[in-house]
Amino acid sequence: MAWSEPFVYFGTSEFSGQVLEGLLSAGCRPELVVTTRPKPAGRDLGTIPTPIAILAGEAGLAVLEVSTLKPPLPPELLHSGATFGVLASFGRILPPELLTLYPRGIVNVHPSLLPKYRGPAPIQFTLKDGVLKTGVSLIILDKEIDHGPLLAQQTIEVQDKDDVPQLSERLAHVATELLVATLPRYLAGELSPIPQDHMHATFTRLVKRGDGEADFNKSAQELDRQRRAFTPWPGLWTTWQGKRLKLIDTSVLMTTALAPGEVRELGDTTVIGCAAGSLALEIVQLQDSKPMSVREFIRGHSNFIGGHLPS
Repeated sequence: MAWSEPFVYFGTSEFSGQVLEGLLSAGCRPELVVTTRPKPAGRDLGTIPTPIAILAGEAGLAVLEVSTLKPPLPPELLHSGATFGVLASFGRILPPELLTLYPRGIVNVHPSLLPKYRGPAPIQFTLKDGVLKTGVSLIILDKEIDHGPLLAQQTIEVQDKDDVPQLSERLAHVATELLVATLPRYLAGELSPIPQDHMHATFTRLVKRGDGEADFNKSAQELDRQRRAFTPWPGLWTTWQGKRLKLIDTSVLMTTALAPGEVRELGDTTVIGCAAGSLALEIVQLQDSKPMSVREFIRGHSNFIGGHLPS
């Protein structure tokens, strides 16, 4: 059910937008939506608003775009009338002045089972590590990253084919349900946050392009997890004839014995040898080209079959 106390929503990413969309569908409308100011991008250096800004604008919500929240705090925040905040994947550190602004604090939506996978990329590294269960945690923000006391958690299973967009969407749905079920109890004083077990904390970091580079001395299962973990960016990639080759859609064959990086055709299937098993290719994308089926790619690069990719 919707809660009656006014709140401010902080978010930037697609995940954050999905959570906000769920809250709006449940009748929970923030007084103000705070998101990051868009940066120039593309060849023309045009700016694209964040998913949150677009959604909030379409919903008729007040939007504040910021580059930083260093004091002095914007008047929109100081005079919103909110008693608490909700934050999901905002991408900026909040100053102490903002953490203490609201009587009820700021509730952070984090897509992992804290204290595991703190930091900026919990979904990516959950998939990369082959974790079987993950979930959503609601905490009260404090001065340390994803460190505050827990209000609630919900666990879900990671599916074999999950990539970041798929798992993110399911976690956002869970997050919305958890917020709607938990916050009325918290605001009514019926639920008290409890400290995390900091001794068992693990941490993630920002994803880099190099995280997607394929090393065929790994197993096919590890590489397929790597692809799912870093879809859509940076993807799983290798190099072919001096250009980056993105392996967009792959699957695992466990019984084929090829040298790591060796490319062969097995019937109608194009495979790359790995330390254990082989990686079957479905869709690839050569740098400066569009995605295409591996069949289409081979028609233009017949020497790909029989070649060796760097390991």
